[in-house]
Amino acid sequence: MKAETPSSTAKLIAASTILLANEPDTAQLVAPTAAMWCTRLLSTSWADRLLASSAGYRPTATIWKWLEQYTLPGILAHYWQRKRWIEARCRMAIAQGFESVIVLGAGFDTLALRLSLEMPQITWIEIDHPATQSAKQAALGLDAQSIQFIACDLNADGLDGLPIFENKATLVIAEGVLMYLSSAAIERLFASLKHWPCKRLQFVFSFMSQWPDGKSGFRPRSRWVERWLAWRGEPFVWALPEPAMADFLAERGFELLETATTRQLASNPESILEGENLVYCQRS
Repeated sequence: MKAETPSSTAKLIAASTILLANEPDTAQLVAPTAAMWCTRLLSTSWADRLLASSAGYRPTATIWKWLEQYTLPGILAHYWQRKRWIEARCRMAIAQGFESVIVLGAGFDTLALRLSLEMPQITWIEIDHPATQSAKQAALGLDAQSIQFIACDLNADGLDGLPIFENKATLVIAEGVLMYLSSAAIERLFASLKHWPCKRLQFVFSFMSQWPDGKSGFRPRSRWVERWLAWRGEPFVWALPEPAMADFLAERGFELLETATTRQLASNPESILEGENLVYCQRS
């Protein structure tokens, strides 16, 4: 992403949440109050308000859906299928006694916002790029008091030394983050998580598949999407062949618990979208 501006992808996914929540055939995908929070997050500039309005207004929402079909069919629903899978693992970890949830690269995601109101006994922390995080805090105002915000550029800085290391069972979430990090940043991240002084640590994240030709990204491939991401300074950088993840984790001190592919998440059995994988693992 561009250093001085909030993440364009974060805004796009927030707008897609509004769109999905307003469509009868997809509203059930979206968690209650998520669209309301996303509208709030897209309220601090005229451009953001226009984006939110275009997603919630049926004539312009039709244009959104046409663009989706032309570029990456199924991608909007995938965003929330991904979120539902992650939220289910988050709730499961809390039910098992986890006391702290840290969301890396939270963007305009609403999970910590929603669940912190439901479960105030849990420590909720969001770590994100300063530009995106400051925009989120400005939009939320006092309604963000249930979350601890820590600014950090994960590509430039490690997590060591941040004031978040408590002796608690901790779940770390990185949804739609690792694909934007350099290989060096990935290694720093796993090294930090391996040595965090908490009783237990589990990690839920998504990553992009590396294809046999060495490239990554969603398939069917959309050059328009790739060009847009590059233009916004958010190209995919890191990927791994999906079958290699278990060994990758083991080499870094983690045990794979569960995975899911884009196709496995899809509610439409005819969906051909693939490329992003979800991982649930724990520190060995």
